[in-house]
Amino acid sequence: MPLTSRDRRFLQTVDRMKIYLLLMAVAGFLYLLYIPSSEIQMATSVLGLALCGVFWLTQRLLSCITLLDLELTRIVNALKRSLPEDQKKEFFG
Repeated sequence: MPLTSRDRRFLQTVDRMKIYLLLMAVAGFLYLLYIPSSEIQMATSVLGLALCGVFWLTQRLLSCITLLDLELTRIVNALKRSLPEDQKKEFFG
């Protein structure tokens, strides 16, 4: 099963999220550095929500990787069944 356009868009989104997360971490650090103590609770709530989003994206990425691994395993097994012995030794050692 090749990657669908949805999977490709998801992987591109994950790549963009690296930059967004770095900027968000810097902004969160600066916010916590310059705010009064009474507002720290709100800042930690926002950071907690951001971490929930990161965990959700990580779960989606791991699901995508699992699907790719299953598909590659299926393809390798099909190759092992269909190739002649001499080509099996050449490809698989």
